[in-house]
Amino acid sequence: MDKLNSIKAEAKRFFKESVLEQKLKIGPSLKIEYKDMVCQQLDKILSKLLKQSKIDIEEQEFNILKEELIAEVVGYGILEKLIRDPEITDILVNGLNQIYIEKKGKLEKLDLKFDSKEELLFTIERMMVDSGKRVNTSSPFVDFNLGTGARVTVVIPPVSPSTPLFCIRKLLKGILNIEDLVKFGTLNRKLLDFFKYSIKARLNILITGSTGAGKSTLMNLLIREFIPKDERIVIIEDTQEIVIDESCHFIRLITRSPNIERRGEITLRDLVKLSLHLRPDRIIIGEVRGEEAFHFLHAVNTGHEGSMCTIHANNSEDALNRLETLALMDRPNLHSSVIRHFLKSGIDFIIHMTRFPSGQRVVSQVSEFDYKGNSCIIKDIFSLKRSVKNNKEIFEIKSTGHTPSFIDKLKVGSDIPADFFNIKS
Repeated sequence: MDKLNSIKAEAKRFFKESVLEQKLKIGPSLKIEYKDMVCQQLDKILSKLLKQSKIDIEEQEFNILKEELIAEVVGYGILEKLIRDPEITDILVNGLNQIYIEKKGKLEKLDLKFDSKEELLFTIERMMVDSGKRVNTSSPFVDFNLGTGARVTVVIPPVSPSTPLFCIRKLLKGILNIEDLVKFGTLNRKLLDFFKYSIKARLNILITGSTGAGKSTLMNLLIREFIPKDERIVIIEDTQEIVIDESCHFIRLITRSPNIERRGEITLRDLVKLSLHLRPDRIIIGEVRGEEAFHFLHAVNTGHEGSMCTIHANNSEDALNRLETLALMDRPNLHSSVIRHFLKSGIDFIIHMTRFPSGQRVVSQVSEFDYKGNSCIIKDIFSLKRSVKNNKEIFEIKSTGHTPSFIDKLKVGSDIPADFFNIKS
């Protein structure tokens, strides 16, 4: 077995060198048409090494060994198994010798490394083959999707001075459903029912939280589970993260980076404006981060109820302040009171998500808001209660007893019970 492992390592080294040399000659991507060629090369390398070592293996074992090597070298190299592991949610590559993963909410450093800078760059190029995007010194960072749906962010020098680095954030497609969030403690049954009634009543929802708090996952599941399949949805994203059943009535719009001449860019702002001409029932924005904020608020104030978006923020009030600032970037001559009126009439409630050091992600606040003068008044409908039981911290989202101002919308648009917001003793 030790001899066979030694042969595998040696074959891998020869094979990598061969593929890297081929890559330099045939261009930046190793596509499917080259697979036969590299398979033949690997056959020769393995056969030669086995013969030299006087080791006989069965044809089936030989083919398994060959497929493993192809997956490692022609697939995504040393990351191949990590990308295919459904329990790993994030893969963080900080250079040749620093590879981290997130598993069950915890980050851990792996005993893996790339053999050279060339191998690291080649892995990045293989990942980008089908994206239609490029990364170089003039455009040193890029976002794109793998064929698996995972979102990849790549940064190379000069932005990352010493080494290329990248982050892979995987979609939980086919793994999670809305009931899993209850099981994991992200939310409880009463809050889940509230979301169901709210989406049925076509309320506009803003989902906030920090990076990795679970905003996109929650929005994904709310869309998939609760929006009626006969309603037309326009989904607007930078990179594709929202996964919807093909039986739903939806169209997807994706931004485009400028080309090498700095032309042809399509922004979220452009797509939000375009979406209004595409007869949407609901507009979904993966993440608001710029001037598109004004056009989203304009849309939800002009007949596109039931829309949703996410935004990075530390809490509900920060989210509103950030959305106001972003909207004013597009309309700097407007008074902030106009934007606040748009916010108040356009956003029905805010869901704030928190990720704790343990890795657990929870809905920590559901609130509506109002403005009095220059002050923003946040009124919690649900809030997080924290307690300690058996030396373990317990998180539980509970109703505050506050009846929201949009209760009439809920009663007309859904079958919410009349005493839903009452706190039972």
